[in-house]
Amino acid sequence: MVVPSPDRTTKNASDGEQGMVLINVLVIVMLATAILVMMIASDDTDIELSLRLRNATQASAVARGAELSAVAALRRDLARGADSDSRKDEWAAIADDDAAIDGGRFSFDVSDAQAMFNINNLVRGDAVTNDYFAALAAAVDLSPEKAGQIADLVQTSRGIVGLGDLQGAGLTLAEIRRLAVLATVLPEPTDVNLNTAPEMLAAILLNNPGQARKLMAARTAGGGKGGGLTREDLALSGIFPPPGSGVTSSYYWARSTVDIGGTSQQLTSLLYRRTMGGGPQVLVLKRWRGAAPMQVPPLPNAI
Repeated sequence: MVVPSPDRTTKNASDGEQGMVLINVLVIVMLATAILVMMIASDDTDIELSLRLRNATQASAVARGAELSAVAALRRDLARGADSDSRKDEWAAIADDDAAIDGGRFSFDVSDAQAMFNINNLVRGDAVTNDYFAALAAAVDLSPEKAGQIADLVQTSRGIVGLGDLQGAGLTLAEIRRLAVLATVLPEPTDVNLNTAPEMLAAILLNNPGQARKLMAARTAGGGKGGGLTREDLALSGIFPPPGSGVTSSYYWARSTVDIGGTSQQLTSLLYRRTMGGGPQVLVLKRWRGAAPMQVPPLPNAI
């Protein structure tokens, strides 16, 4: 009996179908794997984003809390009725330098904004203020021409917002940084506080380096209610505050840098305090997040 031979066409078709099924299965497996990987990656990204947002929120809360502590300390200090303001007051004692906090580090400082010569004093246009600024400009190696351009810009504009505006007077960033060693910008003309001014600036205002050294020695020795020098203390030392200077301040800088879980936040605040309605008030006039403007002194030993 002759045994019929297998139908090769049928066999080849069956093998082809099996191959297609296998390919389809592999494709499905690859797609499922890809989707799973995408889901895992998406979950990881979401988790990472959530952590960053949480850390940023916590860092921002710490910075705002530091600002509130500065406001409270300045209010208490004003309520005491002290007749001088200095780095020996409570507001200066609340600073932190690279302190450990939950999940990170924290630095904070409050400084007297009136420790520096206020460029907006030039709006006054009087001879005394102009002479002070001419001497200050020379002390930081700015030419008389540049000093004149600055004065013209400030008087024409009726004041500037920040030291960065002085680029409009032709100053380079390097020149502005040199100026920032002795100068700042505040919303209105202000006196320089001799309790907090650097010796170089005090020498310019007093027009006498020897008197400036005597002032530094008197500040170290302390005096007045709370440690700052009063006008009476200065008179006893033979120092008489010239026009444009004083021993109290209304404007302050509060600066903080917070790092939590690798997420950093910086907050700079300009604070203004006054007595109104029989009680002390401290107002936050402006906030900067991120890099501070050039008129703000650097945070000591920032993170």
